[in-house]
Amino acid sequence: MKTYIWTLPTRLFHWLLAVSFGVAYLLGGDEEYLSLHAALGSLIGGLILFRIIQGFSGPKYARFLNFPVSPASVREFILSMKRSKSEHPGHNPLASIIMLCILIAALASAMSGMLILASGETGMFGIRIRTGFDPDSLGELHEIVANTFLALVGIHLTGILVDTIFHPANGTILSIFTGYKKVQAKEAVSSAFHSGFSAFWFVIPLLVFIYVLKYQPIPAGEKDQTEQVKEENEETD
Repeated sequence: MKTYIWTLPTRLFHWLLAVSFGVAYLLGGDEEYLSLHAALGSLIGGLILFRIIQGFSGPKYARFLNFPVSPASVREFILSMKRSKSEHPGHNPLASIIMLCILIAALASAMSGMLILASGETGMFGIRIRTGFDPDSLGELHEIVANTFLALVGIHLTGILVDTIFHPANGTILSIFTGYKKVQAKEAVSSAFHSGFSAFWFVIPLLVFIYVLKYQPIPAGEKDQTEQVKEENEETD
């Protein structure tokens, strides 16, 4: 029996986040593509904000209340992993924890990148912010959270592989493409509000992406930006 678990907005979010982060991570060290890197980071930030809102008002299985993250749920799942075939049609307890960590790491990565731009001469969206942090520290933080994000993605993929081994009939891998799993459970229903909100919200990150890519001034190099901000901080002192 096929059950509709992941609605279209959830699937679009998943793939946009995966592609955006993958490309941004690969281009992170190349000064020639700093504009694209910054634009993708801004896109990620907008997508995460969408997912957070969806986590409180979205359809079934996308809501955080549907994430079984209690210690008792995690313990029971670990002890009965082979038997629990349809008890968790959405995210299982371990997957729920990893997904929440991914959202936090992605948001921290996007915000730290935006702070780096906002503390520069041109600011972010024309708004300049004095963070009080050393530019090198912001750069290191951005790198740490990005690597943490990557590690969590690796754990997520490992979890999908393990779930596929234990429950090959569920169709976990295909579900992120089709939305359907072969489990017996209540289907996710996307209301008119959910569809309208999703259509509206997906436009916002894409517009931000275009704006940053075309109009946001990007320093010639991270090193130059760091030295420039240091000099300006010394002048104000």
